[in-house]
Order: sequence, then C-alpha cells, then structure tokens
Amino acid sequence: MVVVRSAEGTPQGGPLSPLLANIYLDALDRELENRGLRFCRYADDCNIYVSSEAAAKRVLMGITAWIGKHLRLKVNEAKSGAGRPWERKFLGFRLNRQGQVEAAPESVERFKRKVREIWCGNRSVTSRQLRDEWRRYVRGWWGYYRLAERRRAIFLLEGWVRRHIRKCFWLRWHGATGRRRALRRLGIGERLLKLVPARRGAWRMAANGLLQTALSNATLRRYGFVMPSDFAART
Repeated sequence: MVVVRSAEGTPQGGPLSPLLANIYLDALDRELENRGLRFCRYADDCNIYVSSEAAAKRVLMGITAWIGKHLRLKVNEAKSGAGRPWERKFLGFRLNRQGQVEAAPESVERFKRKVREIWCGNRSVTSRQLRDEWRRYVRGWWGYYRLAERRRAIFLLEGWVRRHIRKCFWLRWHGATGRRRALRRLGIGERLLKLVPARRGAWRMAANGLLQTALSNATLRRYGFVMPSDFAART
C-alpha cells in the first residue's frame, strides 16, 4: 500500500473541510461586512446580493481579486458568476421571484434521478429492501429541504413518484400469472382481474386505474412507502 502525505489542504468532502473553510474565510466575511454588502456564506459557498447586474459584475471582480491577494486562494470561475437570485443556487436552494426560499431546479432534478435509480424494476433486491432504502433517502432528503418556504415543486412530484413505484412493482411481479396473484393479494376481485391488460408497457400500466386501485396512495402509505408530505405533516 502506498501512503501519500499531503502538506496542504484537507480531503475533499471530509467533515473537517467545511469547518476549516469557515474559520479561514472569516476574514472574507469581515471584508464583505466592511464593504456594506449583503451576503450568505457556508464553507466555500458564498452568495452576495446587490441591486444591479453592473454592481454584481463589479463586486464579483473586486472580491475575486481580494481573495487572490489576501487569502491566496483561486476562485473557481466555472462555478462563479453574476445573475438574478432565481438564476443562482446556494447549497441546493435558491430565492424565487417572490423572494421565497425553495429547492433549486438542479436539486429537484437530482431527486428525480434518484427516484428513477431506486425504483428501477430490474434491481436484485427484496421489496422490503426497496422500501427501506426509499424511506432512508426521502427522510434524509426532506430533513434538508424542509427548510424551503415554498414546497409546491416538491409536493407536485409525489404523484409522479408513486407512478414509478407502481411501475416498479408491475415489472417485479413478472408476467400475467404473477401479476394476477399479486393483485389478488391486494384485494382486486376476480371480475376485475380478467381486465388485466396482456400487453401494455409498465409506465402506461402504472397510470391504469386497476393498478392505482391496488396500490392506492393509502395502501402505499400503509406499507411504508412514504412521501415528503408525510414528513411535512409531522412538523
């Protein structure tokens, strides 16, 4: 095993990194305060709020030069820029046009990618493992994004998430026999079972009234397939 010793910096993503950044960049906070600027900073992530685009570009240039001169740090130009508050994100959030804090569009897209990943129908895990993995993820996700003042974009996704869950189970039930057996266990009568489509894509079937009845919102909730709004109701 080769051991590489570092003389500078801290491991990327380590718990010590944001702590040391907060200590080292305290001088930046003082400088921004002395200039009368309004800002929000955590570790090396910082948003500065000014009244115009021209002022934003001027401040960006001036603060970048100050950081290089006084802190001997190089600002990542690819991740820095000037724009309206709703065009910029900060720690996964943004300010919308009404001045409310909400999850940034990029954060919502990451959430959607995770939904597709977890509820992929060909994963070799049990239904209980799927449920537990989902519960852990959505509980942690909501624990962070519950700080949002505007939650509409999050809650509007819940129907789409449930459709992915139904699609996943439809695929996992394997064929007409397995699907009828599963639907029967979920309380679907024999008369309706005869209406199970023989050939229909899983995504289309997930929107079918038959499957929505078998795996209704109440049924999914009863079996522990929670949504962000379930956690919101407890706070």
